[in-house]
Amino acid sequence: MYISDRGLARLILSRRGYVAITFGHVIVSTASLGPTLLRHELRHVRQYERIGLAFLPLYLRLLARHGYAAHPLERDAAGDRTLFV
Repeated sequence: MYISDRGLARLILSRRGYVAITFGHVIVSTASLGPTLLRHELRHVRQYERIGLAFLPLYLRLLARHGYAAHPLERDAAGDRTLFV
Protein backbone atom coordinates (compact mmCIF):
# COMPACT_ATOMS: atom_id res chain seq x y z
CA MET A 1 0.00 0.00 0.00
CA TYR A 2 1.21 3.51 -0.82
CA ILE A 3 -0.02 6.51 1.17
CA SER A 4 0.14 9.72 -0.85
CA ASP A 5 0.16 12.97 1.10
CA ARG A 6 0.71 15.09 -2.02
CA GLY A 7 0.98 14.89 -5.77
CA LEU A 8 -1.30 13.70 -8.54
CA ALA A 9 -2.70 10.65 -6.72
CA ARG A 10 -3.86 12.72 -3.76
CA LEU A 11 -5.28 15.41 -6.04
CA ILE A 12 -7.31 12.90 -8.06
CA LEU A 13 -8.55 11.01 -5.02
CA SER A 14 -9.48 14.06 -2.96
CA ARG A 15 -11.26 15.82 -5.84
CA ARG A 16 -13.42 12.75 -6.36
CA GLY A 17 -14.05 12.38 -2.62
CA TYR A 18 -12.21 9.06 -2.42
CA VAL A 19 -9.69 7.89 0.16
CA ALA A 20 -8.17 5.03 -1.84
CA ILE A 21 -7.91 3.48 -5.28
CA THR A 22 -6.55 0.13 -6.37
CA PHE A 23 -4.44 -0.63 -9.44
CA GLY A 24 -3.70 -4.33 -9.69
CA HIS A 25 -1.85 -5.22 -6.50
CA VAL A 26 -1.17 -1.58 -5.55
CA ILE A 27 -3.49 0.36 -3.24
CA VAL A 28 -2.94 4.13 -3.28
CA SER A 29 -4.45 5.96 -0.33
CA THR A 30 -4.58 9.50 1.04
CA ALA A 31 -4.53 8.18 4.63
CA SER A 32 -4.08 5.01 6.61
CA LEU A 33 -6.93 2.61 5.93
CA GLY A 34 -9.12 1.18 8.62
CA PRO A 35 -10.01 -2.51 8.50
CA THR A 36 -13.27 -2.04 6.57
CA LEU A 37 -11.78 0.07 3.79
CA LEU A 38 -8.66 -2.12 3.62
CA ARG A 39 -10.90 -5.19 3.17
CA HIS A 40 -12.82 -3.29 0.44
CA GLU A 41 -9.63 -2.40 -1.45
CA LEU A 42 -8.24 -5.93 -1.07
CA ARG A 43 -11.46 -7.18 -2.66
CA HIS A 44 -10.66 -4.94 -5.65
CA VAL A 45 -7.21 -6.58 -5.79
CA ARG A 46 -8.95 -9.94 -6.07
CA GLN A 47 -11.25 -8.57 -8.80
CA TYR A 48 -8.17 -7.40 -10.73
CA GLU A 49 -6.69 -10.90 -10.38
CA ARG A 50 -9.84 -12.49 -11.80
CA ILE A 51 -10.61 -9.96 -14.55
CA GLY A 52 -7.06 -9.03 -15.56
CA LEU A 53 -6.32 -6.14 -17.91
CA ALA A 54 -10.02 -5.80 -18.76
CA PHE A 55 -10.69 -4.56 -15.22
CA LEU A 56 -10.26 -0.83 -15.86
CA PRO A 57 -12.33 -0.61 -19.07
CA LEU A 58 -15.00 -2.83 -17.48
CA TYR A 59 -15.00 -0.74 -14.31
CA LEU A 60 -15.41 2.50 -16.27
CA ARG A 61 -18.18 1.04 -18.45
CA LEU A 62 -20.09 -0.18 -15.39
CA LEU A 63 -19.55 3.19 -13.70
CA ALA A 64 -21.10 4.99 -16.67
CA ARG A 65 -24.02 2.57 -16.73
CA HIS A 66 -24.77 2.16 -13.00
CA GLY A 67 -23.05 5.04 -11.19
CA TYR A 68 -20.88 4.46 -8.13
CA ALA A 69 -23.53 3.38 -5.59
CA ALA A 70 -24.99 0.63 -7.79
CA HIS A 71 -21.69 -0.34 -9.45
CA PRO A 72 -21.49 -4.17 -9.39
CA LEU A 73 -17.76 -4.26 -8.61
CA GLU A 74 -18.16 -1.71 -5.81
CA ARG A 75 -21.11 -3.59 -4.37
CA ASP A 76 -19.06 -6.80 -4.48
CA ALA A 77 -16.15 -5.06 -2.74
CA ALA A 78 -18.52 -3.69 -0.11
CA GLY A 79 -19.80 -7.21 0.57
CA ASP A 80 -23.29 -6.52 -0.77
CA ARG A 81 -22.98 -9.50 -3.06
CA THR A 82 -20.25 -11.85 -4.15
CA LEU A 83 -19.26 -11.87 -7.80
CA PHE A 84 -15.99 -13.74 -7.33
CA VAL A 85 -15.36 -16.64 -5.00
